[in-house]
Amino acid sequence: MKMNIRRRRGFVAAAASVLVVGLAITGCSGSAGGGGSTGDAASDILRRGASIDAPSGPGSGYDQTARAIEQTLTSEELVSRVQVTNVEGAGGTVALADFVTKTDPSEWMIGGLSLVGASITNDAPNTLSELTPVARLIGEYDVIVVPESSPHETLQDFLDALAEDPGSNPIAIGNQGGYDHMWGGLLAQDAGLEATDVNFVTFDGGGEALIALLGNQVAAGISGYGEFADSIENGDLRVLATASAEPLAVAPDAPTIADAGYPESAMVNWRGVFAPPGISEADLATLEKLFADMVASASWKEILETNGWSDEFLDSEGFKAALEESETQTQQLLEDLGLV
Repeated sequence: MKMNIRRRRGFVAAAASVLVVGLAITGCSGSAGGGGSTGDAASDILRRGASIDAPSGPGSGYDQTARAIEQTLTSEELVSRVQVTNVEGAGGTVALADFVTKTDPSEWMIGGLSLVGASITNDAPNTLSELTPVARLIGEYDVIVVPESSPHETLQDFLDALAEDPGSNPIAIGNQGGYDHMWGGLLAQDAGLEATDVNFVTFDGGGEALIALLGNQVAAGISGYGEFADSIENGDLRVLATASAEPLAVAPDAPTIADAGYPESAMVNWRGVFAPPGISEADLATLEKLFADMVASASWKEILETNGWSDEFLDSEGFKAALEESETQTQQLLEDLGLV
């Protein structure tokens, strides 16, 4: 049964409104490098360095985001060193359960829409709202791809095959209840199916999903463009559609979900950086300025362009409000898709 289109549009419209609010807040905050003294805490973080937990395997969107932060902070000499650690398991909820026990403001974790969904789907004991939101950073649209040898030339070709035999057309996704799964559920409904009818195969990192695709172990894959970019550009994978209604700057010739005739299924992901619970206001101010300086840098802007990420920067207060709204919207969408 098809999900109520008005509700689907409401989810997309609400998400868009959060991004607009975010841009307004960012604009009001002035120059990303502005603001007063950061005090001794900033010097301490700069001297000791920092660590980032990516709550998934190598090659995933979380991993790419963490390593982009590492590259920018060190190249811009904002932090002396940054260590990235991959913590895999249960769609990121394993990493989350560990991170809620931390207290050091120089330890950070990447979180995003997929982790919001995974926490709900897995009935996890912890949620991102228990952490300290520092800065929302990026937005990214998924793509659905097939191997170059696939007989499916268009998204409609694949949806028709999926409707006829969903079990024989497995789709690689990142995790149960995550962004990939939610958008895949909308595509399933576009094929006239329930999301639960589809054989979604989960992988904890983009590298593993790519191996499965290139080995024809799955019929299609859904993930952020950046995770499949090299294989798309060298012709090993073919994009059937992006999750965006408008062409992506990084792939202007790739068909959009609107081109495929399903504009109501457009959906965007977000990712940001979190600090442990209960850090001091002074430490939070230090981290806010650090990441504001980072997103204002030429190095970060180049990374956004290369990966096809949009700048969705929000400071801590704006990010906290956006997170609360995202949790409510995601719960509703997962219920509508029959995934919880």
